[in-house]
Amino acid sequence: MPAERRKAVDAVLAWSAVQQALPGRLRPCANPECRRFLLERSRTNKARWCSMAVCGNRMKARRRCRRTCDAAAE
Repeated sequence: MPAERRKAVDAVLAWSAVQQALPGRLRPCANPECRRFLLERSRTNKARWCSMAVCGNRMKARRRCRRTCDAAAE
């Protein structure tokens, strides 16, 4: 089997193993521009972003800007 195919097979098997071991804990980042996934490990199971420092900060800053811009327009 070629090396590039072996990597793809390994990735699919790892993905499947995580989904079986931690159902509902592997999900895409809530930032529509991000293509990463997050593995939720908290008790509440409410994480939304792959990284709070990057994606979380960007999304919160955009939301705040929209609120302040809308308030200023009124």
